[in-house]
Amino acid sequence: MDLFPQKCVRCGRRTPHRFENRPTCEPCVKQIELMLAATREQARSCPIDGTPMLKAVAHMMVIDRCPACHGVWLDSGELEHMKEDVARDAMIAVARGYMPAS
Repeated sequence: MDLFPQKCVRCGRRTPHRFENRPTCEPCVKQIELMLAATREQARSCPIDGTPMLKAVAHMMVIDRCPACHGVWLDSGELEHMKEDVARDAMIAVARGYMPAS
């Protein structure tokens, strides 16, 4: 075991974890797995302008995003998941005494 773990190849955080034999932190592994899953999802067209939508990862979920009108489309339950993540992050920030600049 290293005294100072290697840096994640994606974000630069120190991590003892590996993915495909390269140092990769757990959040980055999760994001990689989500993007791999997204490539297997059926492509969707934007309900506004019909442009094929792109897949993106936000709050550790795969969402559909239109490159033309910039609309973001969520599947069932994804908005609730995002709201829970934001609320949890806000509570952690308050507990740590972090106040954003106004």
